[in-house]
Amino acid sequence: MSTVSFDVTPAHAPGTTWRLGAELFLPAGDPPDTVQLLLPGLTYDRRYWTAPGALDYTRHAVGEGYAVLALDRPGTGDSEHPPADQVTVDSNVDAVHQVVTALREGAPGIPAFRHVVAVGHSLGSGIALIEAARHQDLDALVVTGLLHAVGPLYPEAVPALYPAAADPLLAPTGPPENYLTTLPGRRAALYEHPPGVDPGVSAWHEDTKSTVTAGEGFTLDAIYRPEAAAGVRAPVLLVVGREDRLFGGGEVSTEDAASVVSHERKFYTGTTDLEAYVVPDAAHSLNVHRTAPSWYAAAHEWLARRGPAAAHE
Repeated sequence: MSTVSFDVTPAHAPGTTWRLGAELFLPAGDPPDTVQLLLPGLTYDRRYWTAPGALDYTRHAVGEGYAVLALDRPGTGDSEHPPADQVTVDSNVDAVHQVVTALREGAPGIPAFRHVVAVGHSLGSGIALIEAARHQDLDALVVTGLLHAVGPLYPEAVPALYPAAADPLLAPTGPPENYLTTLPGRRAALYEHPPGVDPGVSAWHEDTKSTVTAGEGFTLDAIYRPEAAAGVRAPVLLVVGREDRLFGGGEVSTEDAASVVSHERKFYTGTTDLEAYVVPDAAHSLNVHRTAPSWYAAAHEWLARRGPAAAHE
C-alpha cells in the first residue's frame, strides 16, 4: 500500500486546486491492467473499504489480482476540506472524473491502467453513476447501497446529522462550518443490522465516521435523477443488503436479486448488462457486517464474467 494524492481543479473555480488523498494497493509483480476506484458514501471516507480482518474489501480485491485506489472524496479524510457550499455532488463528480483520467494516463507513483472499474457505496455509487453517464470512461460499475426507492428509515437520515464541529470525535480536527456528521450512536441504528455485526466492528464503525457537507446535502437529488442511471452504458452490478431499510423495505423488495433487478431495470435503460446481488443479514453499510465477504466474492465473480477482469490475467 502507498499513500498518493491528486490535484484536481473544480469546474466552478478554474484557478483553484483541491488535493485529494488516497491509498493505492497493488498485487505483487507487475501492475495489472485494471484498477478498482473505491468511492465511499455520505459521512464515510476511504476507511470504509478497509474494515477489520476479513471485512477488508481492498485485501480481497488485491487477492483477486486487481489494483485498488481507495479515494477520500473532497471534504473527507485526508483530502482538502473546501468551504461546504463548494463541495457538492457536481464538484465530487468533476473531481472523480479527473482522478479517472489520471488513473488511465498515469501519474507520479501511479501506473497507467487500461481499465477503470468504479465501486461505490451509497453517495459514492451515485457519484460514479453521474460520472459514467457524462464521460463514458468507466469499464464497469459496482453500485452498492443505492436504489431508486426509499425505505422506512430514509426520513431519519437527515435528523441524525449535526455539526461536525460539535462532535467529540471530529471537533479536534477543526471541521469547517456546515460540515456535518452523524450523532453519536446513530450509525448503528441507521446503517447496521445489529445481529449481523460484531460489537467491536460496530465500535470501529462509529470511530471511523467522517463528514458530509451542506452542499452535498442540498444537491443530493442529482444522484436519483433519471439521466444518471439511464446514461450508463457499461455493465452494472447492484449490491444491496437484505436488511437495508434506507432503500429497501418499501417500494422495492430486497429479498432477492430478481426483485431488485425488476425494480431497477426501468432506470438503467442505457445498459443491457444489469445484475444484482443481495447480501444476507446486512443493512445499508454492507462492509461492517459479517456477511460482507459474500458480496466481495460475488462482485469479483461478476467482474470475471462481465467486466474487464481478463485484462489482468
